[in-house]
Amino acid sequence: MAEIMGRKDIVAFGLCVLVVMASLAAETDAATCNLYSLMPCLSAVEGAHPRAPSASCCKVVKTVDKNCLCAQLKSGSYPKQMVENALLLPKKCGRTNLAGFRCGAYTVPH
Repeated sequence: MAEIMGRKDIVAFGLCVLVVMASLAAETDAATCNLYSLMPCLSAVEGAHPRAPSASCCKVVKTVDKNCLCAQLKSGSYPKQMVENALLLPKKCGRTNLAGFRCGAYTVPH
């Protein structure tokens, strides 16, 4: 059970990483910054060939606080493949205006 919970945390973080890039400006205190709220994006960040993000995933990507999630991204606690997949979510969800956004060593692709 501990392995499953650890995996869920890693997956949620991966989603957060991508979502961090999804927001244009810093959000208010009401913004999303809960790793578990990103679970709808799990299948969109897992593996070498992840699924397309769902509508519920994109909704989260568009509302998450990028600064909150950027801090998590920079922690280095998540697999590289998951982080790379997460960085693609803003564009896949229609948030192309974040292309080039930098968070530590990571940059949202154009």
